[in-house]
Amino acid sequence: MSRGLEVRDAVVRYGTTTAVDGVNLDVAEGEVLALLGPSGCGKSSLLRAVAGLEPLADGSVAWHGRDLAAVPVHRRAFGLLFQDGQLFAHADVASNVGYGLRVAGVRRTDREARVDELLGLVGLSGYGSRAVTALSGGERQRVALARALAPRPRLLLLDEPLSALDRALRERLAAELREILTATGTTGVFVTHDHDEAFAVADRVAVMDAGTILQVAPPEELWAAPVSWRVADFLGYQAVVDVDDERVAVGPTGLETTAPDVGRWVGDVVRSVRRRGRTEVTVDVDLGGGVGRYTAVPGAEFTDGSDISVGLRLRADGCAHLPAR
Repeated sequence: MSRGLEVRDAVVRYGTTTAVDGVNLDVAEGEVLALLGPSGCGKSSLLRAVAGLEPLADGSVAWHGRDLAAVPVHRRAFGLLFQDGQLFAHADVASNVGYGLRVAGVRRTDREARVDELLGLVGLSGYGSRAVTALSGGERQRVALARALAPRPRLLLLDEPLSALDRALRERLAAELREILTATGTTGVFVTHDHDEAFAVADRVAVMDAGTILQVAPPEELWAAPVSWRVADFLGYQAVVDVDDERVAVGPTGLETTAPDVGRWVGDVVRSVRRRGRTEVTVDVDLGGGVGRYTAVPGAEFTDGSDISVGLRLRADGCAHLPAR
């Protein structure tokens, strides 16, 4: 992949508050990178600084080696997609998608062809004449994505574009978003607080916290080898335990049953549910370095809040080794 976005020692401040603190980041042309982190960690501020919407207190943002400090937002040729889509409520779908092309002076026939192409790409063929106010939330975000892609931006910046949607729809659109960005060869930076979304959409994930980047890696590598408990905790690992002088992060599938006389822990039953003639019990087990959650079929009835003794062991494919302190 060729050289694309280069962020060097970027600092963003709001008064005396430092939102982005010396961040370095590279995004190759054609790559999709997710900025993943909790609310308030600085990921949206970094995205806005790349777009030119926030000034840098220090550092630089460059594209293909050219510093963008003196380049205004509308001349960076970057596309922007936000949580609410920011569609024009008075215009139909086609007019929304073609807006950027119209402003750029693209001929009507070429504009209409591009709009039709993109509506097909986002699964909305034939929707051009519909009012955006008549669309569902997922359909409106598809329109917003098509509008952002219409001018063929050299970089697409997406700030929590799926967070206002329900969980099932978010999961489906995340997979579709990945397919669309790949099909169009779009370089993208995708901001999210949801690690499942980040893993579904991005080629690489940059985990942010407190204005800094803690780790950058492809999703599989990030999950298998977090560089710290801080990263592992945010990714969804439940506990950290010491095993043979090593620190091990225990994931949601990191516990399994073992022989009755080996490795027994006492856990608190948090939920007991009857499913297809059997009882599934969800147990919180204190592992010493945090609480691991485990679902079992004990073959007996338990009530919520009761204690249960379970024989468990760690599963290698559900755990990750952490660096020594």
